[in-house]
Amino acid sequence: MKKQIVVVLLVLVGLYWLIDHTAPLPFNHEQFGLYQHGIHRIIGVVFFAAAGLAWWKWKEK
Repeated sequence: MKKQIVVVLLVLVGLYWLIDHTAPLPFNHEQFGLYQHGIHRIIGVVFFAAAGLAWWKWKEK
């Protein structure tokens, strides 16, 4: 169950970074000095890849 929660959280964080989040949202890209919008999309894809890797490693056999 904990493994599924980790995968879901990684997917949600990946979605959050892929969405164009601006100043009213917490942890927005401008708060971290990421003014280039392509960088936070790359970070979102990295979180999706981490979720996929975790799911693949932890899947039941």
